[in-house]
Amino acid sequence: MEYNELITRARRSYVSAPDTDVILRGMRHRMKRRQQRRQWVVSMALVVLMGASTAFLLQPTATQPRLTLAESVSGQLDKPRNNMPAPLVGYRNSIRNHQIYTLI
Repeated sequence: MEYNELITRARRSYVSAPDTDVILRGMRHRMKRRQQRRQWVVSMALVVLMGASTAFLLQPTATQPRLTLAESVSGQLDKPRNNMPAPLVGYRNSIRNHQIYTLI
């Protein structure tokens, strides 16, 4: 093919480019969908935040604090004569028990 023949064929062919209105309509649609998604995510985050804060506020408050295991065991031990704190009494008893088992 000659060069002039290629030019004439290129001029005769139809280029199917979308119209400007179609492009703008598609862009507006995409922007609107993005905005709707963003609003949906923000509203769901607010619902979760409000639900969590409500659940936190509605929890029953304990009138008396619950004792830990160490505090409950220490409370069952006899008070020594020199009024040592109960955890130290338990520690002293465990050392004494260890020494007894070591002798046995």
